[in-house]
Amino acid sequence: MKTLQHIIILSVGLLILGSCEDNVLNIEDPGSPTDATFFRTEAQLEVALTGIYEQLNYVSAVPFPQLLDHTTDYAFNRGNVGGTIAATTGGLTSTEGLINGFWNNFYTGVQRANNLLTNMDKAADASDPDRFEQIKAEALFLRALFYSYLTELYGDVPFRTEVTSLEELEIVARTPKSEIVSSIISDLQEAAAILPPTQPATERGRASANAANALISRIALYNQDYELAESAALKVMNSPETPSLYPDYEELFTDAGVGSSEVLLDLSYINGTKTHSLSQVQGSRFGGWCQLVPAQQTVDSYETINGLPIDEDPSFDPARPFENRDPRLAATIALPNSVWTGHIIQQHSDSIATWRIEDGLKVERVFNPNAANPAGRAIVDPYDGTEYVTGGANRFTSFSGYFWKKFSDEPRLLGSLSGGPSPLQSEQTIYLIRYAEVLLNYAEAKIEAGTIDGSVLNAINAVRERAYNNSGLPFPEVVTTDRSELRKIVRRERKVEFADEGLRLFDIKRWGIAEKVMNTTLLGGPANGFGKIGDLGFVPNIDDDGHIDYTGAPTQPRVELGNLDYRELEQRVFDPAKHYLWPIPQAEIDATDNVVTQNPGY
Repeated sequence: MKTLQHIIILSVGLLILGSCEDNVLNIEDPGSPTDATFFRTEAQLEVALTGIYEQLNYVSAVPFPQLLDHTTDYAFNRGNVGGTIAATTGGLTSTEGLINGFWNNFYTGVQRANNLLTNMDKAADASDPDRFEQIKAEALFLRALFYSYLTELYGDVPFRTEVTSLEELEIVARTPKSEIVSSIISDLQEAAAILPPTQPATERGRASANAANALISRIALYNQDYELAESAALKVMNSPETPSLYPDYEELFTDAGVGSSEVLLDLSYINGTKTHSLSQVQGSRFGGWCQLVPAQQTVDSYETINGLPIDEDPSFDPARPFENRDPRLAATIALPNSVWTGHIIQQHSDSIATWRIEDGLKVERVFNPNAANPAGRAIVDPYDGTEYVTGGANRFTSFSGYFWKKFSDEPRLLGSLSGGPSPLQSEQTIYLIRYAEVLLNYAEAKIEAGTIDGSVLNAINAVRERAYNNSGLPFPEVVTTDRSELRKIVRRERKVEFADEGLRLFDIKRWGIAEKVMNTTLLGGPANGFGKIGDLGFVPNIDDDGHIDYTGAPTQPRVELGNLDYRELEQRVFDPAKHYLWPIPQAEIDATDNVVTQNPGY
């Protein structure tokens, strides 16, 4: 059997992989094969199935999971990559590209799945029976995955499970979310009964029974069906091919972690066929553009090594805020004075030069494009007296002082500095479902259901213990069985474990805390270090919902030449009367003569 990547390469000549934005729900997708000429052989079914998978690789400059996370309290988008600023500043409208992009691409995936499922029986006699059933199961899985995102983003949406041509089109009104959820869970259960527990390495990226049950667990948790969320997670945890947590958290998100048993579903990219620019827009100025960057609120969400929020641990030193912290902080985010992409990361205004590092050694003093300095400003490096002039227009730091390591292709970023392949065409694999999520789904489901036992602690502690592997430190074991305390812990775990993986938007909405964590001033770190913050002894207050309050902190508007104050990145706006759902695209409403109605407030 050909790998999914090989089939994609073979298929691009047959499938026009685009969306049809002018038609109702992309009814006639030019990338879908027609039933008059196709669905006659198993090979044609494979090509049609690959067309569905291809639509899951939705990229708007960056893969869709990272796009979603940059509509949350995690991060700042300098440059409006993918159009997320409208979502973070209260400006969402029914004509925004962000809104239309998700709708059109995911409904195109639905239509492709419907096309295959409706017509595949024509190839039954020409196909291997087992593979025929697996193709059906994969299509059911993918359609359910598309609908799970559509319902979480837009609420009630039009629901179709059969292919429809424009000639036969009957306009469908919005179906209640609860009905769609019930249907797609049934489809996933059917798929899980057919698919193998896991896919072999040669079939990485395909749906499996473990992926299907993990997705059931996620959907059930999102919709407060805690019994189903628990039982579906248990099916993965007790699978005959049980996944395991990859031993090194930081390494998991590099090429070394690709294909590990922890990853239940991923998105693969191929140069010349489908790539993304996530590494470029997340990377520092050493190879990147530092546009999608973590906020101070995210940095301050990581616990201390004592397993406490920073405002509850008396040993936390605000002058040295990166010391003695959960190892996932430094594994996820490139911090000031750390080494990343072969250089010491520093944004201090006086750090106009920095060190290039090879094999852990300082080998060369070089110009530092990450320094917080306006363009054209001449500065003398105090180390060796060399005078540097900061770069031209658009030469400034991230404004937050931090960079995402996760999914940023460090070898390609570093190689691009010496003429290697551009990070704009990255092949870095993106993860959609991990076993760590299954464990935390299980724990949260039992916490919310009030059935707390030792297995809840075991699930949480497995995730926490892995975070401390190779750190030389004992992990802070969770021992409490108090429900309210465990709820806070598991929510903190999800925030730091899944940073930059596309789950945060759905978490803050289903927990009902989006209006709190999003109605705030997003902050970046002080450009010139934490000396002033330390002298003040300032530590932000973190409430039970994880909302971080910086009242009394010194702040300044974001400017190229920073000082010792936190930097005000963006004023966030979230209206609970409407922003818990995205607007239905206006083009959809117009095309259906208002049969498809708009969400409240838009």
